Amino acid sequence: MTGYQIICQCNPKPSDIPNFCQPGFFFNETEHLQQQSTQPFYLLTAVNQRSQQAEARCAFFLDNNVAVSPKAAPFGSIEFAENLPESVLDTFLQTIIEAAQSVFATTLRVVNYPYCYAPQQMKQLLAKLSTLGFQVVETNQTFYLPVTTEIFTDNLIPAERRRLRKCAEAGLNFQYWSSPNVANIVNFLQETRQQQGYELTICPDKLANLLQTFPNQFLVFMVNDGPRLAALSVAVRVREDILYSFLPASHSNYRTFSPMVMLTYGLYTYCQQQGIRLLDLGTSLDENNQPKHSLMRFKRNLGAQESPKFVFEKHF
Repeated sequence: MTGYQIICQCNPKPSDIPNFCQPGFFFNETEHLQQQSTQPFYLLTAVNQRSQQAEARCAFFLDNNVAVSPKAAPFGSIEFAENLPESVLDTFLQTIIEAAQSVFATTLRVVNYPYCYAPQQMKQLLAKLSTLGFQVVETNQTFYLPVTTEIFTDNLIPAERRRLRKCAEAGLNFQYWSSPNVANIVNFLQETRQQQGYELTICPDKLANLLQTFPNQFLVFMVNDGPRLAALSVAVRVREDILYSFLPASHSNYRTFSPMVMLTYGLYTYCQQQGIRLLDLGTSLDENNQPKHSLMRFKRNLGAQESPKFVFEKHF
């Protein structure tokens, strides 16, 4: 493995972490890793000795003898450059396994990013992890919109196009909330989840902290009816070219308008303006983590495509 060095660090200082060679996923950045848990994390990087930049990285936490990547994020996993030599990737993956064993983990659990985020790397990773004895223990479908020069409404079914027009005629409008009121956002999300009989999937205090700590990554978009909120989404700028609609919600008072169509239209337009190539609408699961077919159908009606999101495990 000429020209590369594999580095393993426990809870490293930001100044000691090699720079990643390309714009990377925000959930794998140091500032996000540091707030995922009070427990230390283990960071492995494959550093190109010529450039002194990391061309592969993976962070995991130890949780009840399970080495898990990530501890508290939609995904973690192994992130690497397209042109990383295959021999380096092989050594890097083997080193991750050995690192997990060295801290007495009995299982290594890897929650991967959606396939559509990095298709070439995912194809490689699936084959490599299978060879190394990892099992796919969970598969969910992520729904996403490729952002092109196409007009959003061209891909809507007629019923959703009518709902969008109904929202506009009623005076509802979409806005990016540049200086959001965090308490109002959290309250709205809690209220709308209760209306549906769900719990908020993230602790309210944790959400408030993310919004306050990472205002450039956690963005808020809303559909207003005058002074009233009809719908909103907390979205994450996962990478410079990917926006993830993390926490969408609409108020039950506006069910007949379906303001989520206007919200998605606004998000898509925002992505076009910002040079974002992919709008991730997330998975479609109910409170029991089972597929929610009505939500899946709604996203398909918006023109969304599907991409698998895998969770891998290897038992020692």
